[in-house]
Parts: sequence; structure tokens; C-alpha cells
Amino acid sequence: MSRDLWFMAGMTALCALGVGLVGALVVSRVRRASLVAALVVTALVPAAVIGLALWINVGAMFLSDHDAAVARLVLVLSSVPAVVLAVLLGRMLLADVRSVGEQARALAAGSTGPAVGPVTAELAELGAELARTRSSLEASRAREQALESARRQVLAFVSHDLRSPLSGIRATVDGLRDGVLVDTGSAYAGIEAATDRLGRMIDDLAELSRTEAVPTQPLPTDVPLSEVLNEVLAHSAAGAAARSVALEVDVQPGLRVRGVSEELARVLDNLVGNAVRSSGSGGTVRVAGRRADGQVRVAVEDTCGGIPDDDRAHVFDEGFQGHGVPVGVGASGLGLAIVGTVVAAHGGRVGVEATDGGCLFEVLLPAS
Repeated sequence: MSRDLWFMAGMTALCALGVGLVGALVVSRVRRASLVAALVVTALVPAAVIGLALWINVGAMFLSDHDAAVARLVLVLSSVPAVVLAVLLGRMLLADVRSVGEQARALAAGSTGPAVGPVTAELAELGAELARTRSSLEASRAREQALESARRQVLAFVSHDLRSPLSGIRATVDGLRDGVLVDTGSAYAGIEAATDRLGRMIDDLAELSRTEAVPTQPLPTDVPLSEVLNEVLAHSAAGAAARSVALEVDVQPGLRVRGVSEELARVLDNLVGNAVRSSGSGGTVRVAGRRADGQVRVAVEDTCGGIPDDDRAHVFDEGFQGHGVPVGVGASGLGLAIVGTVVAAHGGRVGVEATDGGCLFEVLLPAS
């Protein structure tokens, strides 16, 4: 190899080493400030090595000044596309990174990020992973909200239902103490039924506090509805007697439906309890149960004075407390909501209509 070639090879190696070291130093400094600048420097390092090596070698070669100037001009002009492409690539990559950053910020804020697909495959995969994570978090958040809503509903319903057996026990005790209740056997049976209900509801609350889930719904069974209704009437009789409300019962024996006994007891207890409380002293509550056309019909009629027409359409809405509703009817806005929810879950229907002196609530359930 001639001395000229050795000279050009050596100068090129020195240029590559020097420019490479300077480029690495510059990239390490500017990468924290600007990704675009770091990419431009990185892209220009090879062009700078070639340009500097050729510039020195052209000057050392035995060329005329004109030929050397032309070679250097061509070298400078040919470096312009490298600079432009490096800047464009840096700006495109920076836009992609910002897009992914916006998706990450949207993920942290719990909102939907921009639907901009990055150009580079790696950033595109990162954006897709963020989108999958966002969808997973949204689904998890929806499940958590549904669970929390169900827990709050259970707590509200059970808290509401605790009042009914407690008031029944209190009324029965007062009736026994005052001598109003002559049939002590029925009174004690009513107290026993009320305390059993209280125990089951307290168990539900205990389970709700121990676990992160709503208490497991019991499986439907063949429910002797006549017996359930008689138990409800047993602990409602004392309250009716204490309020001087006549309780007339006409329940056909042997009524059976498919469902959950405790849930159906909640329905009947709410309807009878509301009727007794709203009828007032000297009023009458009529409870009837019959089977007809493959259905079991339970009707509770009171003498509450009536519910306005505009309110009757909403009495089963949770939290509704209409104007003109008699005191004691839906006082917390939950009792009749419980009735509507449970009856619907059992595949039945519930409705209310006006009578001459009050209201008639009717529950229709599929017979076993």
C-alpha cells in the first residue's frame, strides 16, 4: 500500500476517533435537554467524520485549488440532507413520545387519552399497552363502583329492615305489660319470629364487614308463603293492637312460591308494617292471600286516606318521599323500594291502587 493510502487511512481513523468522542460528549450533554438535538448530533456524527476526513485528504492531495474547492462544495451540499432528515426524524419521534406521555397522563387522571398511533413500532406497542391498561382499569373501576353501590344498598336495606322487628318487639312487650294482648302465645311467637329475623340480618351485616363482597344471595327454594305471611302477621299484630288498628287476615293455607324465604318476608313485613303505621287509630288493615291462574296473590289494603295520583307511580322508587304521602308510608324512601326490588328479582309484579279510604298494594308471584 502506498504512502498516500496509508496517510488517508490514518487521517480518516483520527477523524473518526476525534469526531466520535466529541459527538458522544455532546449527546451525553444535550440528551437531557432535547431529544431532537441528541438525535441530530447522532445522525451527523458519521457525516461529520466523512466530511472532515475528505476535507483534510482533499487538501493534502495534489489537486488544483479549483478542484479542491469543487470537492469541498459538493461535500458541504451533500451533508444538508443528512441534517434535514435528522431534524425531521427527531421531531417525529418527539411527537410520538409526547403522544405516549399524554396517554400516560390521561391514564393517571382516569380519563380517555388521545387516539394517536405512534409511528415507531416500539412506541406503538407502548401506546397499545397503555390503552389496554386503561381499559382494564376502567373495567376494574366499574366493578368496584358496582360492588360499592351494592354494599351501600345492602347496608341501607338491612338498616331499614332492622326497625320493623324492633318496633314489633317493642309494641308486643308494651301490649303484654299493659294487658292489651290476651293471646300471650301468639305474642311470644311474634317476638320469636322478630328476633330470628334480627339475628339473620345481623349475620348479614357481620359478613358484609368481614369480606369485600356483598353477602351471598341464598339459592331459591320452595317457600311456604302462607307460613311466612303468618309469621309476619304474628309480630305485626302487637303493633296493630297498640295503635288500635284492626288487622283482618284471610290467607289461604298451602300457598307456595319459588324464592328466598327471608327476602319474601322482607316484602310482606314492609307492606304490612307500612299499612299498620299509616292507617291511624281506629283504622283497618286487610291482608289476603290467594292462588289463582298459576300465581299467588297477596293483597294488603289499608285506610291511610290515599296517596296522590302523581305519587303512586313513584312509590317504589328508591328514596322517593312524595308530597301528601301519609306519615309512616315510605318514611325513609326505602321500604317500598325494597318491595319492588325483591318482587322483581322473584319474577313477580307489585302495584298499588287507590281505594275508598286508602290504598291497596298487590303482589303477584309465580306459584310453585
